Amino acid sequence: MKRLMFCVVVLFVGICHAMSQGWDLESSVFENSAEEQLFLDDPAPMDLLMALHASENVETAQLDRLIEKLDKRSKKKAYTEWFLGEVFYKAHQYVLKEYVKHSSFNDALETGVYDCVSGSAIYGLLLDRYGFEYEVIETDYHVFLLIKGEGDKTYVFESTEPRAGFIKDQEAVKQYISVFNAAVANGKAKQLAELGSVASQFTEENTIYASISLRELAGLQYYNDAVHHFNEGDIEMTYKQLAKARTIYPSERVTSLYEYIAAVQEEGKKLAGR
Repeated sequence: MKRLMFCVVVLFVGICHAMSQGWDLESSVFENSAEEQLFLDDPAPMDLLMALHASENVETAQLDRLIEKLDKRSKKKAYTEWFLGEVFYKAHQYVLKEYVKHSSFNDALETGVYDCVSGSAIYGLLLDRYGFEYEVIETDYHVFLLIKGEGDKTYVFESTEPRAGFIKDQEAVKQYISVFNAAVANGKAKQLAELGSVASQFTEENTIYASISLRELAGLQYYNDAVHHFNEGDIEMTYKQLAKARTIYPSERVTSLYEYIAAVQEEGKKLAGR
């Protein structure tokens, strides 16, 4: 009986610790207290998206204006194709202003600078708000969205194409998807170079075409930032970003790069100790 009570107490303490601390990450991996706070207490996807290069006060005025505009038009949401067009093009009008590789979700909110990850994240949040069924598709070098319409219809949101990125013609949709499926079938990645890459051993051996959640997309944003720092030669920052990426989204490529960087750091410590 005492053993049972002890186990229950230990389990309870463990649960309380997990609830209060969020994921088991050392404070040293966070850039600042704002980022650390966003990781606590079972964060929502938007919290995790805003955590990368977090600041105390992120300006969301443009997103708020966009949502206000779309909320009014959502009364006509039954006209699915029309309303999806409103979502796609209004987002570019109000929030997504300029494509810049390796920009963050917060960059999109504050300055309108975005990439395929942050652009897709904005769209995912909007589609959630208006009750659409959709998938975030992760490939080796790119992210886009597939939205389920009426009947068998599927639509594409390609965030990096402001004018032609809402693909609604069903043959064009099939053709767009087939490009990525062909890459998987042939074992070759399509070199769009929007998501980060560091070496063929991490990106080409296993081509990727996967449906992921917004939470996992936040992890992919950290991975992307880690690769950026790796390519800049900043191993310490690479490790910190990968630790957070792996916590949110422990995919094969995130874990592979994390283990590689951890090994590099360990070897560096051994050499420094000689």
